[in-house]
Amino acid sequence: MISPVETWTARQTGLLEDLDAERLGEWQLKKVSAVIAYAQEKSRFYGEKLRATDPRSLSSLADLEKLPFTWPAELAREPLSFLCVPQSDVARVTTLSTSGTRGVKKRIFFTQGDLLRTVDFFAHGMRGLVGAGESVLILMSGDTEHSVGSLLRAGLARIGVSTRIGEQGWGVMEAIAAAKGADCIVGIPQEVHFMCRTDESLRPRSVLLSADYAPKCVVAAIEKTWQCRVFTHYGMTETGFGCAVQCPSREGHHLRDADLFVEIVAPETGSRLGPGERGEIVITSLCSEAMPLIRYRTGDLARMTSAPCGCGGILPRLGRVEGRRENGILLCGGSELSIHLLDEVIFAMPGVRGFEAALGREAGKDTLRLTVHTDQPLEWPSLAALFPGEIEVLVRYADVNPFSNRAKRQVRMGR
Repeated sequence: MISPVETWTARQTGLLEDLDAERLGEWQLKKVSAVIAYAQEKSRFYGEKLRATDPRSLSSLADLEKLPFTWPAELAREPLSFLCVPQSDVARVTTLSTSGTRGVKKRIFFTQGDLLRTVDFFAHGMRGLVGAGESVLILMSGDTEHSVGSLLRAGLARIGVSTRIGEQGWGVMEAIAAAKGADCIVGIPQEVHFMCRTDESLRPRSVLLSADYAPKCVVAAIEKTWQCRVFTHYGMTETGFGCAVQCPSREGHHLRDADLFVEIVAPETGSRLGPGERGEIVITSLCSEAMPLIRYRTGDLARMTSAPCGCGGILPRLGRVEGRRENGILLCGGSELSIHLLDEVIFAMPGVRGFEAALGREAGKDTLRLTVHTDQPLEWPSLAALFPGEIEVLVRYADVNPFSNRAKRQVRMGR
């Protein structure tokens, strides 16, 4: 069955009979031109930044390369300058930290219409995982109005699926108890993996991992232990929480093409990259009312694929999200270390439930200090092979519980 997201895209764009990449691109070009004109008129930020841009001059989506990027630091400096509607029309404001900007936070605004578009995407994206009469446990956010959990619940209700949203402050045992009997679990990769290592008896039919990097070994461990199928979703607050999700074929992520235009660019030069080339995800809002973003640099790394999907879908898709650009740390010996690389090595070791990492540097020497939650002491030949002679690894064993610390995971720098 063709991905429900692609079918939804055909309906949203009016391309029911002739949807393909070329016609979708033509439709998206019109939407991009319209959103530029809208933002120029309504947004103080874009009115200034795109003052010299004539939206009618764009003859193809490739012409977007002529436009400047929007950077997270710009959004953090003066978020209200992005707003295109009166504040009285704002239904939700989300505040989140900005990487690399000390003490400054981004504020993202949504109208009721923006939130309903997210609910619509969630409803169609989840059709490949669950069906009417089934139940979903949502272990993300809380049960407050317009939270991610409540938006997902609203989407699932449209397709006849019942939900329970986990409570703030739940530990792993509360989450496990709530998961018993659930047909699908939606959660953060490291938390669901921790549940899997704690209780091997759960048997959800499917699991959806979102909100953070999902290591391949974590996906494999959950599938093997719980005997289920694991799917991944990519999204962020700036994309309206939803952006791309796997279908049952799991050959890339089907994009929210009717609401977002996605580019992949070279992180250093900003030039657009073709299918299969690894680069940074850049998004342009097509329908946002409150705060459209134009060529927004997400900092996330991935590739696009243009090959047909096993589900029968023919539109380009987003490949596996491979981490964040900012998470790479250059070692004294010249190699790059990141939390995502460590995830793939350490979570692959039997018995590891969680870990934290800190890198110390003194007199030109790097020392990696790992705190590992595991049932048994481990050897570390994999790390030695990755960084021969470049890094000293010191390991201590202690409780590392992701349910107690939901901050974005990274290698901390310190002595």
